[in-house]
Amino acid sequence: MDLSHYSDRSLTEADRLQTRAELGLKPEDALFLAIAEPIPRKRPQDLLLALAKLQRPSVHLALAGDGPLISNLKTLAAQLGIAERVHFLGFRPDIPRFIYTATATLLVSEQEGLPRSIMEAMAMGVPAIGTRIRGTEDLLKDGAGKLVEVGDSTAIAAEMAWMLDHPEAARALGLQGRQQIQKYDLYKILSLHDGIYTDALEEVA
Repeated sequence: MDLSHYSDRSLTEADRLQTRAELGLKPEDALFLAIAEPIPRKRPQDLLLALAKLQRPSVHLALAGDGPLISNLKTLAAQLGIAERVHFLGFRPDIPRFIYTATATLLVSEQEGLPRSIMEAMAMGVPAIGTRIRGTEDLLKDGAGKLVEVGDSTAIAAEMAWMLDHPEAARALGLQGRQQIQKYDLYKILSLHDGIYTDALEEVA
């Protein structure tokens, strides 16, 4: 991935304030962000259940992405009494500024390849909470975030609380993630492939 596009160095406090104002957040409010198409295997309902279990009125959740479950999720948010704290962003071309504003990102899928949303958060130095599945675990297992079991909304809520209660440690996770993601840099991968093909052509010659 192009790490230069997902960099907190390209954003400012003004971008953070603009994003918070767009969501109607108060100074004391915290924001968690999920970037995922709302489809069954992404399990977005677990995020709403976690937010309800967290029982912290100052915590908001933003869901970025379009999908068939939006209507059901809005209904569930209303039933859980958290509708005013759940923000459905739809498709956004300006995801970096939402990542930049978030306390942490969330991805609680039951199946992934190598999840780009986790990689984006890591590139921006923002910690992530993900499920213990292939792909997500590969990215987060070495101290770049927190892992929970699939479908465990209580554990998701607990890790959200940890991020809020341990800001310095959470920041350290984010910095670790930023360091680890460097090996996925687009230009580094292109250079590696160039070397592979060069060696192959030399062997043929």
